[in-house]
Amino acid sequence: MTIFGTLEIGRSALRAQHKGMEVSGQNVANANTPGYTRQRADLESVVPAIAPGVEMSPGRGVEVDDVTRMKSEFYHTQKMQAGSHRAHWEMRKETLNGVEQVFKEPGEHGLGEQIAEFFDTWSELSSNPESTAVRKNLQEYTHTLTGAFQDNYQRLDDLRGNTVEDLEMKVDDLNQTLDSIAEINDELVYLEGLGEKSNELKDELDRHLEDLSELINIRVHRKDNGAVEVYTSGRLLVQDTEAQHLELQENEEGKMELLTRRGQEIEPASGKLRGSLESVNEIIPNLQGEVDKIATNLAERINELHRDGYGLDDEEGGNNFFQELDEDSELPPSLQLELDPKIDEDSDLIAASSAPGEPGNNEMAKEISQVRDEELINNANVNDYYRGIVSSVGVEGQEAQRMADTLEETEKELHEQDQSVSGVNIDEEMLDMMEFQHAWHGASRFLSYVDEMIGVLFNELQ
Repeated sequence: MTIFGTLEIGRSALRAQHKGMEVSGQNVANANTPGYTRQRADLESVVPAIAPGVEMSPGRGVEVDDVTRMKSEFYHTQKMQAGSHRAHWEMRKETLNGVEQVFKEPGEHGLGEQIAEFFDTWSELSSNPESTAVRKNLQEYTHTLTGAFQDNYQRLDDLRGNTVEDLEMKVDDLNQTLDSIAEINDELVYLEGLGEKSNELKDELDRHLEDLSELINIRVHRKDNGAVEVYTSGRLLVQDTEAQHLELQENEEGKMELLTRRGQEIEPASGKLRGSLESVNEIIPNLQGEVDKIATNLAERINELHRDGYGLDDEEGGNNFFQELDEDSELPPSLQLELDPKIDEDSDLIAASSAPGEPGNNEMAKEISQVRDEELINNANVNDYYRGIVSSVGVEGQEAQRMADTLEETEKELHEQDQSVSGVNIDEEMLDMMEFQHAWHGASRFLSYVDEMIGVLFNELQ
């Protein structure tokens, strides 16, 4: 190597140390930037050309081989999976919290209290079968009870409607995120074609993947050109620059389904979409079915007894207490439950007596009041069955909260492990900058010495 070639060693050293300082500065600048991945300048000695007759050279200096993202794909993937499962349980908990607000238990305005007061009034009527005031009270309490059934069912229906709207917005967010990932894929492939790359774009891609995993479980395949392919439950969502949008539809059974454009159903294994779909297809409809079951069994049993009884000066009997439920109606039993119009117009028709022409007979009122203790539904009385429903909601809510908390802790631990690899440590960066600074000064001194040597050489040649 000639003395002039020696200048190239110094020049390459200055350039490499400058790039290293630039990378450290970028790391420090983004130390608090969410989703930023620490970068490292990979320096590599330049190997001299090997040829016969060429003088042995110590090397040709240094070059920056690459600027590497310090990323652990394992920890990042595990963190996304934990976050996806955590989001699922959080959505379940949110729905169950809404259900608890609907039931308002324990409380004086809850359905359980209304059922108890309804039967208490029948007990009072058995003590005063001829009392017009008690009969009027029974009418009023029955209206309150039927209103409670209707209110609970309707509020559950409203909760489901709000959840469906929220689900639709989540699907829109998912599709927008898929579009963003496809756009970044396009940019990464373009840069790859130019022989360039962008670590910042890859960070942005990872942020979108994390957002997507919150919504639905995903599997990511990274390609050599920097782009990614994204799958969920065996279905391809993103391939290169193409995003496969998902749609939300209601099937013939009234359940919401998540479909591809080709009509293939996707059943999320985790994420907010799974929690929302479980809420609208299972949790809320099942609870509405339980409320309907109580309303149906209560109405049918009381009507059965009431038809065998007689009101004041009633010689015919045979009247229903509740309006008969229509199985073919589009309305569910809870919304059909009403006091029979005849009873509503004339409280004297309330059958407290077990025999015609005996207004002081309280046998039927007593028997109806004892329905509260009958094993009317699944070997349980009405109050116990209802309390069981409310209790199960509370237990499921606690379980959802426990699972969400556990997975949140797991996610935090994985995040810390991920940050130990990809996060910026200011102290380490300061040490790196000091090393680059000293190397820069050393390279500068090296060039100064070479310059002096060249000056001596020219002076000798004169």
